[in-house]
Amino acid sequence: MDEMKAHVKTGISTRRLSNGKRWDFHLRNPEGFHAAIGELAGQLQVDLRQIICGKQVHGSKICKIDKVGKTFQLLEGYDCLMTDQTEVVLATFHADCLPIYLYDPEHHAIAMVHAGWRGTVAGIAGEAVEAMSRAYGTRPEKLFAKIGSCISQVGYEVDKPVIQACQAITGRTGIKESRPGYANLNLAAINREILIRNGVINEKIQEDQRKTDQNPDLFYSYRREGKNAGRMLAWIYLTFQGKDEL
Repeated sequence: MDEMKAHVKTGISTRRLSNGKRWDFHLRNPEGFHAAIGELAGQLQVDLRQIICGKQVHGSKICKIDKVGKTFQLLEGYDCLMTDQTEVVLATFHADCLPIYLYDPEHHAIAMVHAGWRGTVAGIAGEAVEAMSRAYGTRPEKLFAKIGSCISQVGYEVDKPVIQACQAITGRTGIKESRPGYANLNLAAINREILIRNGVINEKIQEDQRKTDQNPDLFYSYRREGKNAGRMLAWIYLTFQGKDEL
């Protein structure tokens, strides 16, 4: 995974800045959101217009980004963004849902994926791999993937309709019965299996073991906090231009 670290920067915000101030990307507070985005731009040392966020709908729509705009962009309806441009920072919102970071070292392309259970059963992770293949010529076996911080399996109990929807995608992977009609869901394990089934090599999939619901000082969690939970922002961007530099 050193190759991914050398050429791509990934991250996820925490609930507080180093000075103790709340860092919340929830869109319900436009003023607070724009302050949070401005803080991120400063930390990454990029212009605000370079940051492009997908406003997810828990689906499988993907947007290909070819250039930055004149200002910060919030793209409605996309759970995955992808690009091969170094000047672009791709970002998605999270508060238990899984961020997936993808990097193609051959074609110098990346994708940022938001995967809740609905996006997972819609196949967003596999759709992202296929979209990169169509757009950039990506070979799945060459991809590097990072599964980011999300809710833990023990903290994510779901009912029978969700269980059945997940079983239709990856069988019993990531599903552990908790009580009659309910099970605990492992979003990370299910999406790892989806990536593997779409050609990504298991050894090239890195996983962040920090769980949103188990780290209240670090992350927001919708399951833990309910409707008052804030939102983290996950991001990915390229750090150099040209595959000849690999």
